[in-house]
Amino acid sequence: MHNLEEWLELAPQPAPLEPGRKWHVFLSYRSSERAWVLSLYDILTQLGYSVFMDQFVLNSGAALARSLEENLEASQTGVLIWSTRSEDSEWCRREYDSFLTLRDERGFRFVIARLPGAQLPPFARNAIWEDFSEQRDGPSGTALLRLLYGLHGQPIPARGIRLAADIDQQTKRSLALLKAHTDAHNAAAIEQLAQSSDLAWRAGPLLPCAAAEALISMRAHDAAIAVLDRTEAAFPLSIRPRQLRGLALARSGRWQQAKAVLGELYELGERDPETIGIYARTWMDSFEAAGDRLHLRRSRDLYAEGFGLAPNSYYLGVNAAAKSIFLNELDAGKDFAQRVQAIVGTEVKHGDYWHTATVAEVQLIQRNFAGAASLYSQAVAMTPGRTGDHASSCRQARRLLAHLAPSAQEISQVLAAFRRVVQAEDAASVVEAIREADQRVVTFCGFSGTGYEDPAAVERVLREQLARFAPQSTTICAGATAEGIGMVYPIARRKGFRTIGIVSSRAEAESAAMSDDVEVVYVVKDGTWGGRQGTQLSPTSEAMVVACDEMIGIGGGAIARDELEEARRRGKPVTFFPADMNHALATEKAHKSGSPPPTDFRGEAHALFNSP
Repeated sequence: MHNLEEWLELAPQPAPLEPGRKWHVFLSYRSSERAWVLSLYDILTQLGYSVFMDQFVLNSGAALARSLEENLEASQTGVLIWSTRSEDSEWCRREYDSFLTLRDERGFRFVIARLPGAQLPPFARNAIWEDFSEQRDGPSGTALLRLLYGLHGQPIPARGIRLAADIDQQTKRSLALLKAHTDAHNAAAIEQLAQSSDLAWRAGPLLPCAAAEALISMRAHDAAIAVLDRTEAAFPLSIRPRQLRGLALARSGRWQQAKAVLGELYELGERDPETIGIYARTWMDSFEAAGDRLHLRRSRDLYAEGFGLAPNSYYLGVNAAAKSIFLNELDAGKDFAQRVQAIVGTEVKHGDYWHTATVAEVQLIQRNFAGAASLYSQAVAMTPGRTGDHASSCRQARRLLAHLAPSAQEISQVLAAFRRVVQAEDAASVVEAIREADQRVVTFCGFSGTGYEDPAAVERVLREQLARFAPQSTTICAGATAEGIGMVYPIARRKGFRTIGIVSSRAEAESAAMSDDVEVVYVVKDGTWGGRQGTQLSPTSEAMVVACDEMIGIGGGAIARDELEEARRRGKPVTFFPADMNHALATEKAHKSGSPPPTDFRGEAHALFNSP
């Protein structure tokens, strides 16, 4: 018999529901463990069990205590998920007592699932329990099979132990590989791993969902959706793949499709925090596209609704706080932030990006800019491969800064935490690193330190040119500094483009100020500022030309001229728009260097294109 078929045959099927019973299994848990419980929910429903999980069944108007009691009474068996938070919870003690009462009254069977970091209290140690302390991402293998048989009051068959042990080892190894590949930003390796024929990958949705989530965190959205297509086909009753599909669509700019996916789940009554949270994000995307503040309010209200249902969910709470700030409801935002701080504290949580980024965001909302910058920096440093997650946090921080009245120095301090600086030995290594992202690269060049005489006209050109490209598949490149042509960066970032910059090591050595809107700065080992050195381009300009698919010039001096000329010589599309450098700055610069004042402010690049 094929291993997968054997595994499915070994997993006990649900018994017929007794008269008066609606649910095969009642899941009792604290909201902080919802992700783990959702994985168990998906497995049980896939096996044909009807499962009570309050976030999917209860509507927001239900009387919670009464509804829980009624659904527990209508359940045939139960699982009590015991976590680190459960130890201090009187609520969990009452649930345990209710399970005991039902066991004594009508033979109700239940199993305690002990999660990582939890210790069972003395009163629960004599009950049937299974140890999931090594399974942080969800139940699988031997412990899962024992839990299923425990609900039936049976021991696990001897022939199941071998298969379950295989799944344990495969799952553990696969999760470790996923983390390593994510840290290394190796999307191709994750895609290959997700096609594994190992039993652990085919026996449940846990590993495919973990792979899709890793790909989303790296901005490999289409690859994630391909993994989810296969996962949904194999496990059509699972909720998590649909949630992740909504997230991948939203992160890739396809928020209308994401809203349809998550909105369907929401309207069908599946009001778990994960669904509500991602659905709320699509309303924020809708606000950004349409500018309708009612969409922003809807986003905030959904986050607040989810936080009410799951008061330990820092993700929902911090987003309710941020959206309140965007609505200029500062007191409400700070109140939400303080409630989240009571959950996450004020310190780094090593190995947990989102927890630490949330601690940083809470500090930002409370205008502790230096503390927020330090925490964001540490969060990014602990997860170097998760560039998509970093970009999401940076975008939220940028929006908050627009409402919190920081100084220019405080803005730079916070946003610099998200900037990645890559040191490169030569042009070839820069080109290779940029090309790994498989994006169209559009490079802008022009004036730098001398700025522009008519910035508004340049901005119009930049907006018109950026409108030609799709943000989700295009990277915008320039010289990394904020001045002059660097004005392309904030415009591009607000439109959702990735942004990179290429500078020489000389620029870094002389502390050239980088734009706050550059995500990645490539520093080329080069003692010049760029341009042609004799008959060859400098390493910096070589990298600028070779890495791009298209080059757009707006005015520019000798360096811009050399790069535009070489790009055109190599057959790359080149567009040029004439523009004057800033007259006053150019005159002042000439005076300081002892040169005669300029009489032509069009720059050397102008002559190359014979512009009138």
